[in-house]
Amino acid sequence: MDVIVKPIHGLLEDYISHNINNFLLPLKNFSVESINYYSLDEIKEIRKKYPDIHLFISINKNILNDEIGELQGILKELETLNIKGLFYYDIALLNLKKKMGLKTDLVWNQTYMVTNYKTCNYYYNRGVRYALLSKEITKDEMIEIKKNSKITPIVEFISYPVVAYSKRKLVSHYYQDCLIQEKDNLDIREPKTKQEYYLIEDNNGVSFVMKKLMNGSRILRELLHCNMDYILLKEDLIDHDIFIKCLENIDFYLNNYHKMTKVEDENWIRRQNALLGRNTNFFYRKTIYKVK
Repeated sequence: MDVIVKPIHGLLEDYISHNINNFLLPLKNFSVESINYYSLDEIKEIRKKYPDIHLFISINKNILNDEIGELQGILKELETLNIKGLFYYDIALLNLKKKMGLKTDLVWNQTYMVTNYKTCNYYYNRGVRYALLSKEITKDEMIEIKKNSKITPIVEFISYPVVAYSKRKLVSHYYQDCLIQEKDNLDIREPKTKQEYYLIEDNNGVSFVMKKLMNGSRILRELLHCNMDYILLKEDLIDHDIFIKCLENIDFYLNNYHKMTKVEDENWIRRQNALLGRNTNFFYRKTIYKVK
């Protein structure tokens, strides 16, 4: 199993020194649901400085017609940088890959739609190599996809989950309507569930981020047993020192889990829970729709 990190720290040495070799970098102006972005020039500099690491680039927004020309130019340049994979939301990326004859692999990243192995196989048969699995499915459903799909799955493992996204500038409009000095974020509480969210705005829109850190540590052994290929850790909103300690713990586990006793395994999970909390999101909770 490989670990992919979406970093926010300026230098990558901190992560590389903890045996991280895979990074997800959101492309500025063509990515959403992040608190930091990388320009094409910055990605080029990172590739030049770290020629041996694997880079995934996120292009996970709806592409407008007048952006396609610019995007084609960017894709041509990324093609020369030996990119491991492009995370995409808009199917335009799939069509552009075919039209332009690109060899860079694609990662299906349509958030709440990546839920079953049949659709994963559909996209695999059309040239998509990877899929970032939905955060709204259980760990059993993730394992089912792994066992029944030819696609290479990626599990979002530790993060503050983004639960919704809007292209509307909801935060700035709120401050303007209330005649309050504008900020780029806002905290809200959903009245029915009492769940709290961060609203984080950038030039593309607003992300609704759950104020509960998702911690997948309890399912790590099962993911390893089914030979899950990748787990994704997003540092957004997590204290950097805590995140680095978490990476140390995961590196230890990946190297030693096969000889750990049940007690040692539970003690490792407790240490992770002490750092990250106990929220397992939907890993053990099915989404069931009922007709009233």
